[in-house]
Amino acid sequence: MDTTVILQLVKDRLGIRTNVRDIYLNAIIEGVIKELEDEKGLVLNGANPYHLIFVVDYVTWRYQSRDSKEAMPRHLQFRLHNLMIHVGAANLDVGSIQAVDILPDNPDISTVYILNTNGSKQMYINGAWTIVDLVDGSWVVIA
Repeated sequence: MDTTVILQLVKDRLGIRTNVRDIYLNAIIEGVIKELEDEKGLVLNGANPYHLIFVVDYVTWRYQSRDSKEAMPRHLQFRLHNLMIHVGAANLDVGSIQAVDILPDNPDISTVYILNTNGSKQMYINGAWTIVDLVDGSWVVIA
């Protein structure tokens, strides 16, 4: 993704006209992109306007909520979840696999739980149980 374009869009959204905060904003931009790619497993496409605007909105929220204990807004949570489903969230960080009769109340976020009752494979991602599967050697979110 072109961080220069993201920076300009974030600054426009925030009404920032100077370069004083560019270093800080660039650090947030790079952190958000790294998080989305490494932690969430997304393959971001800079030519996709939906991906671009999501990153801009996520960076803007991160900047504006830097001192807040508020959770991520629902619209960002829904959009992130939809991106993970649509893009396929490749390369999820799976540390272990466990067969269980019921999904645990306190799940480990890096564990794939396989239900003995129906064989479905699920991970706890962004506060929700999500169906995953192993595709071509990578764990991915299944729509």
